[in-house]
Amino acid sequence: MNGPLQGIRVLDVSRILSGPFCTMLLADLGAEVIKVERPGDGDPARILGPKVGEERAYFISVNRGKKSITLDISAQEGQRIFRNLAPNFDVLVENFVPGTMMRYGLDYANLAKISPRLVYASISGFGQDGPYAGRPALDVIVQAMGGIMSVTGEPGGAPIRPGASLGDSTAGLFTALAIVSALWQRQSSGLGQYIDISMLDCQITMMENAFSRYFATGEVPGPLGSRHPAAAPFQAFRAADKYFVVALITDDIRTWQRFCNAIGNPDLGEDGRFMVNADRVKNIDALAETLQLVFRQKPVGHWLTLLTAADIPCGPVNDIKAVTEDRQVRHRGMMTAIPDRFAGTWQVENTPFRLSDASTGPAGPSPRLGEHTQEVLHEILGLTEAEITALKESGVI
Repeated sequence: MNGPLQGIRVLDVSRILSGPFCTMLLADLGAEVIKVERPGDGDPARILGPKVGEERAYFISVNRGKKSITLDISAQEGQRIFRNLAPNFDVLVENFVPGTMMRYGLDYANLAKISPRLVYASISGFGQDGPYAGRPALDVIVQAMGGIMSVTGEPGGAPIRPGASLGDSTAGLFTALAIVSALWQRQSSGLGQYIDISMLDCQITMMENAFSRYFATGEVPGPLGSRHPAAAPFQAFRAADKYFVVALITDDIRTWQRFCNAIGNPDLGEDGRFMVNADRVKNIDALAETLQLVFRQKPVGHWLTLLTAADIPCGPVNDIKAVTEDRQVRHRGMMTAIPDRFAGTWQVENTPFRLSDASTGPAGPSPRLGEHTQEVLHEILGLTEAEITALKESGVI
């Protein structure tokens, strides 16, 4: 089976993570992604992280299944070639500081004149307008400014950046969704459109109920560790060997008592301070202290067995190694392999997309810098070998 985006061709002019994460998702869904990189050094991600042969793990992780061409879009000849390429593509993704593509004459307004069906997506730290538009921004900047770091960590502690690059990856997710939506709209309108994605906007959108709680109460939310602000028990506890989590969101007294019976503490199920969720949240410190004393007596496996049998939501706090070995993760095929020139195969995390009538997942290895330049320029633009050689000698590719 082909992927649902089979036949869609993407020109990827993005770097590092937010844009490449977006185009990785599109490639996993079957699109042909051609990555445009600067001659000589390419995407800065090519020098990040541990080495895998001559490649870097960071680059491999979000560029699998793409093709790479080198093209200097700061040069006039490079801009001419880029404009010739554009009409052959359905989608363009870039994540430069706003104004960069306009300076090169490769902005949406210019390309739409020669390619009106083009869906053109720009990812930037703060969007294409507003007082911060011209500022560069990396993941930690927008996580800090969007509020997520202020609610992450333990009460009274320093702000903490979550252990994943949510500023970048969330922007990539929203951009991919916007692109697919624009492609759907193009089916009826016949026209592409411009997509302006701000990483800061994306952080604010994903902030769950933090803003709702603030607007409702006037109180500024702060860090609660692993606790949930409106449900209890909903947090991590330390067992005799390691941590695990329990998550209850219910006012059903029977469920609460079933939980208490499962952990061998039926008297807790009759304690008036904890009978309903609102009271458990109100008395969370006392509840957490009581439960922690219970859970420290036995290992995680003991508690997970009892709680699972009682149909109580729970799970271990896995480290990365444990995640790769988890039987559910393995069953779902979330650890997969792509071809690798040096190791033969290389493990990567799989795509989460599961479609009944289409195939999804990594389409192949990550590309060497400029690996497909000759192929793309010859097959798409019809350039001869001599013309391509001349471009290479002049430093344009």
